[in-house]
Amino acid sequence: MRVGFVTQLLFRRYGRFWTDLVVAAGAEARFPTPEGVSAALADEAVAAVPAVAFRLAAAQALALAEEADVLVVPRLNRDSGVERGGGQDPWIADFPGALRSAVPNLPPLRDVPVDVLPGVESEAVAFLQALLHDAAQVRRVWGRMRPEAKPPRPKPVNWNYRPGELSTVALVGQPWLLNDAVERALATPAEHLVSQHRLDPIELRDEGLRADPQLIDTDAEVLGAARSAARRATVARLKLVVDAGSGADAWLARRVEKAVHKPVQVISVQDALADAGLVDSLANWQLD
Repeated sequence: MRVGFVTQLLFRRYGRFWTDLVVAAGAEARFPTPEGVSAALADEAVAAVPAVAFRLAAAQALALAEEADVLVVPRLNRDSGVERGGGQDPWIADFPGALRSAVPNLPPLRDVPVDVLPGVESEAVAFLQALLHDAAQVRRVWGRMRPEAKPPRPKPVNWNYRPGELSTVALVGQPWLLNDAVERALATPAEHLVSQHRLDPIELRDEGLRADPQLIDTDAEVLGAARSAARRATVARLKLVVDAGSGADAWLARRVEKAVHKPVQVISVQDALADAGLVDSLANWQLD
């Protein structure tokens, strides 16, 4: 069986585990290519997707439509019933459902959680059963894979790095808008930039939910990153990355500005990557 992976949205969190699971089951893992995504971006249904990261994800799915028998896509948020902020945006609240509705003629979608936690066993075993159709094989493969069912461990971040008295600035935003390329594009010689994507998302989410329990997970992650960064004496200000086409991001920006007592500079990813190339810089491919 050919299993395609939509890698655009938070693949760095869940991709290694689910790719290894597919390979361990003897299936073939397929990934989008830049050429395929570039062609798919011209599709009418894909072009109508409002936010750039989700447009790229939809293009990846379409590019894999003829290359895979099933597509693995991320479940960005738990079904919480929250109807504020990102909870009002179907692409954020229910990415698999929004993708299925917006882009016709896709293979069956298999949605998986972005957090690889011990409770992932039931979903992993169900996926293996769909791939293998043999209970004994499923047990053997899962026995080998069980030790890998844990989230990636972030590397330590130095918030106190101040050679030459650089100003420490926290970079926060929806997690699918932050990567190394965005960090480089927004860094300046006078700043020591610490990006949210280098921190533990589960800890950030817990921090955000303590401040406001009526948030979906990804909004809570951003709020938690902003609050925890703003509490640090070494952090002078925050840069908040948003998508100019997202009403949910505009709501979140207002929420963050009210929640912290340090300057917040709101920057659209479109402006941030205007010179570097929006699609090339934001695109996420197969894991290294």
